[in-house]
Amino acid sequence: MAQAAPRELRVGVYSNEPKIFVDAQGKPSGIFVDLLQLVAEREQWTLKYVPCQWQDCLDAVRAGHLDLMPDVARNPEREGLYDFHTLPVMHSWSQVYRAPGADIHSLFDLQGKRVAVLRGSVQRATFQQMVDSFGIQTSLVSAPSLVEAFAMVQRGDADAAIANHLFGNFQSARYGVADTGIVFQPATLYFVTGLGRNPEVLAAIDRSVKDWRSGADPAYARVLRHWGGQEPEGRMAPMVWWVLGGLAAFSLLALLMVVLLRRQVQERTRHLQASEHKLATILDSVGAFIYIKGRDYRYQYANRQALTLLGRTGHEVVGQEDAAFFDAATAAQLRANDRRVIEDGETLEAEEVNTPQGGGETRAYLSVKIPLRHADGRIHALCGISTDITERRRSEESLQIAATVFESFEGMIVTGPDQRILKANQAFARLTGYSVDELVGKTARHLFSDRHDEAFYSALQSTLRTQGVWQGEAWNRRKDGQEYPAWVTITAVRSPDGDITHYVGTQTDISSRKAAEEEIRLLAFYDPLTGLPNRRLMTDRLQHSLATTARSGAGGALLFVDLDNFKDLNDTQGHEVGDQLLRQVAARLSGCVRTGDTVARLGGDEFVLLLEGLSPHAHEAAAQAEGVGRTVLQALGQSYLLDGHAHHSSCSIGVALYADALGSVDELLKRGDLAMYQAKGAGRNTLRFFDPRTQAAVAARTALEAGLRDALHSGQFLLHYQVQISQHQGIVGAEALVRWQHPQRGLVSPAEFIPVAEASGLIVPLGAWILRTACQQLVEWAQDPLTAHWTLAVNVSARQFRHPHFVDEVLGLLEETGANPRRLKLELTETLLLDDVEDTIERMTTLRALGLGFSLDDFGTGYSSLAYLKRLPLTQLKIDQGFVRELLTDANDATIARTIVTLAQSLDLGVIAEGVETEAQRDMLASLGCHFWQGYLFGRPGPASALRQAAEVAAQN
Repeated sequence: MAQAAPRELRVGVYSNEPKIFVDAQGKPSGIFVDLLQLVAEREQWTLKYVPCQWQDCLDAVRAGHLDLMPDVARNPEREGLYDFHTLPVMHSWSQVYRAPGADIHSLFDLQGKRVAVLRGSVQRATFQQMVDSFGIQTSLVSAPSLVEAFAMVQRGDADAAIANHLFGNFQSARYGVADTGIVFQPATLYFVTGLGRNPEVLAAIDRSVKDWRSGADPAYARVLRHWGGQEPEGRMAPMVWWVLGGLAAFSLLALLMVVLLRRQVQERTRHLQASEHKLATILDSVGAFIYIKGRDYRYQYANRQALTLLGRTGHEVVGQEDAAFFDAATAAQLRANDRRVIEDGETLEAEEVNTPQGGGETRAYLSVKIPLRHADGRIHALCGISTDITERRRSEESLQIAATVFESFEGMIVTGPDQRILKANQAFARLTGYSVDELVGKTARHLFSDRHDEAFYSALQSTLRTQGVWQGEAWNRRKDGQEYPAWVTITAVRSPDGDITHYVGTQTDISSRKAAEEEIRLLAFYDPLTGLPNRRLMTDRLQHSLATTARSGAGGALLFVDLDNFKDLNDTQGHEVGDQLLRQVAARLSGCVRTGDTVARLGGDEFVLLLEGLSPHAHEAAAQAEGVGRTVLQALGQSYLLDGHAHHSSCSIGVALYADALGSVDELLKRGDLAMYQAKGAGRNTLRFFDPRTQAAVAARTALEAGLRDALHSGQFLLHYQVQISQHQGIVGAEALVRWQHPQRGLVSPAEFIPVAEASGLIVPLGAWILRTACQQLVEWAQDPLTAHWTLAVNVSARQFRHPHFVDEVLGLLEETGANPRRLKLELTETLLLDDVEDTIERMTTLRALGLGFSLDDFGTGYSSLAYLKRLPLTQLKIDQGFVRELLTDANDATIARTIVTLAQSLDLGVIAEGVETEAQRDMLASLGCHFWQGYLFGRPGPASALRQAAEVAAQN
């Protein structure tokens, strides 16, 4: 009798996506991993995956260091080294993949090429035999893995690579390789063990494979569809075998034809090559660009100069259209000219302006294009000869530009070496207020203003003599005496001997720019509403203040001021009135500080006061800061006159001392902000100093939020299930309850992380994960007669339910998982009814139409309206555990429970009670008409397997 299968199997994993590989998280993945997992679950095996290279994996199986190796093709040689199971898991074949630029489309194109192939694979020997039979010489390059084989092609270390079709189709886009259409070596794939080892493992695999191939277990088909593989026993595999067989027959026939024709072709080729070489030598020696295009407007020939212009080899140019080398406008222009030659038979001479693809230099050409005809007169191509005339055109354009630039340039003069003006343009005349005739003959000195001293002009002359050019800002004077700022450039013109013959001067009036710069400075550093420094200037001053106090040892403080209830004023009186208040607040704050202190507006109703030069002793600096804070509270608490009406306001102030911030601007602002919120929490219109405990609480909350994000990413959440009992039917379902399995802290209470998830918005992706996992659990239950009738309740938060895509997301999950919507029950709380009831009803109605149920959780604890309640498409009310806990001792709780049951019956709704912990509570609820219960009396929340075991025990009893 065969020995029982081991509880743990060591399984080799190598890189061969999508059949088997280690994913980015370091976990085994792929078709064979998923299929082996199906067998392991059936046989109750524990799998330990061991990553290794292909050949190392096989050697480890032979040596007994591994128990099982997936994805092994069967051949006589391996049958002597390993034990195979009987039925193949799947079929595969080998294909050749090429680099994108490689012209490899048939077996013969591999002549002289480098082909990467997996070291130790059966493809190597088979491929070598195949190319040898055709007399094709290739260079086989060994690769340690299929990934490295494709990477070698991507790097240019190989021209092609061999891989099984599943890996190739899965990875070709990632590595930029393309299928050549060369197919060979059909194979069947198995799991293997060492000789004489683990026969019971192979027998168990055969049992599962038999079920997969017969269709009795649909999981096999789902795995293949998930990874993009072929359907089991489908129509694709026979087709592939016929194609491979036909390819082999065709290859033999082609071989015979090649042998017969090769001698004739070789002789004719020698004569043609000699003629082509002579013609190519002649055409390549011509300085022009010569090319031939066919009737399809594709290049048939380009001489060496044309190839250099295009930056490509002849192999890369022939067969391409102009769009492959030039931008769209150039390609359209060339096509229009070529059409006149090819279609109309014209001999064309035209200037063509060409811009390379990708935005290179645009150049001009004089092109002559003539039609090439057959003996019967039919046009079969055109021959073009193009000459680069870019420099000639530039020279002509330069002459035209030089003729107009002088008059078109703003403010330009030409002087002699003595700096007397020889010529001035109209723009310079308009700028200075003089006419051109008035300027000619005068020196530029009479335009100087009194804003610059002689040292300025001496330095200007020195720079002109040594460097030949000077430029900068200068203040000049107009004819009417008005001074104006100008940007001046003066260039010395020298003769071939190096003597200065002329000076060329240009100037531009920059009055508007100077005014704009001042305005930009104000906008960049000052708040336009209040005139106070803005956040940017305040931050710079605070950084400088911290550095100064650190050197001097003096103290300083930051007061973070926030107006109380300012939003109410804006909402009720309008932003115009709110702006009036902010301007008056800014004025009062400026009157509360000394000269040298800074008052800034951060934005909205937030202000900051920077107090410098305080006592170096922390307690004295705190007292001084508190005094200023009290002054601010009193000043801002006085009545305001807004739009003719009296208005009273107050503020909350947070204080942070420089000494506490350790020189950090961000830290000081953060502490001031936290202290301000402490003041808000203390009732407003008050002042608070920074409390480290508040910072610790915020830091802890921030860390918890970061941990939640990591938990979502790394899959640290799991679902527990609490059973729901019917008095007459026993177990009817469960409620799904999320748990966080923290890697260091263990199970984290939902009461700790759910509020943070709600506040941060992470409840939306967390809720989506819970729904997906719950639907998958429903699918699993549906396959078991004992659990097929169970329903599953899932809590949905108000924020998740309000998400714009919530309904579509639920519909998508149901379609994706195949879960029965009639077995899914969404639990909503009464707080959901407080906002936008109509939208809530619409969303619930859409889902209810598909069969989903809705339970109103914690009923009786909120403020829901009975008028809305009767309109909601509910299926169940849930009595809150707060009423159940004191049911036997508090008459009010018993009355509320009875009322909820009566209300549910009148609305034709089901009712369930949560928190049932004693038999007395259960019996009391039954007497009130509630016959569905949930609570510790029937079981604590636990994994789905525990729920299944409880159901088995209940069924046996």
